[in-house]
Amino acid sequence: MTASRFDTDNPFFSASLEDDVLVVRDKEAIIRHTTDLSVTDAFFDYMEAVAHDPGIRAVVFFGSPHKPGGMETIHFYRQVMQARREHYFLERLFNLVNTYTVALTGFEKITIRAECGRVSSFHLNMGLACDYRIVSDDAVFENASSELGLVTKGGGAYFLSRLVGYRAASQVLMWNRFSAEEALNLGIVDRVVPRDKIDEETMRFARTQLTRPVSALIGVRKLLKADVEALKKSLAIEDQLIHNRLNHPDFPGQLDEYLNAHTGD
Repeated sequence: MTASRFDTDNPFFSASLEDDVLVVRDKEAIIRHTTDLSVTDAFFDYMEAVAHDPGIRAVVFFGSPHKPGGMETIHFYRQVMQARREHYFLERLFNLVNTYTVALTGFEKITIRAECGRVSSFHLNMGLACDYRIVSDDAVFENASSELGLVTKGGGAYFLSRLVGYRAASQVLMWNRFSAEEALNLGIVDRVVPRDKIDEETMRFARTQLTRPVSALIGVRKLLKADVEALKKSLAIEDQLIHNRLNHPDFPGQLDEYLNAHTGD
């Protein structure tokens, strides 16, 4: 297959163009790269080029099978608390996630996210910004942040309330763990497939969706969940709530206790 200008391998992900479908594969522990300006600027340039290329009709995102789950976010906050430039690190994370989330909901393409193994609430939120979500039968969703009184970053409350309703969304946002089957029953994911079939089934699903009028799907997305101003407001509230929690005098001690209790996770 001839390489395209969208074939890449960077700190966030690797990607290859397969006909009119861009396949993006996350790297492990991507949060740690959010404070590197050169990396994030290159990331946004790439995503903007993808968004404006009419030859790409669908984007399929595969989460890394080696993700550390909910502890990835907790360890990031530990680094933030220990850093001299705490505000800078948080703002870099918030800027990347907020810009990416808003941009993804505006893509004029079908977007699908596939996950397996341990899936943090952060990665779940990345999937909620997409049109469809497919997970392996061994997927476990982890929300370590809730145990520390932290809201999750990435628009989870905004998307879940529109996807499953306010009451169910409130429950999900407080759960520490839930399974792929529970996610399917709630309507959070669209399909659960065997672990060894996730690539094959996800690509088949993407091709099936491309047989339908893409413009109709995108129109439905915009009508149901792409109120950009409401999304931006929700993301800004997340930022403030996380700032407030990290600055609470009790939080550093509670964070240390949590990490000591979960050594090896």
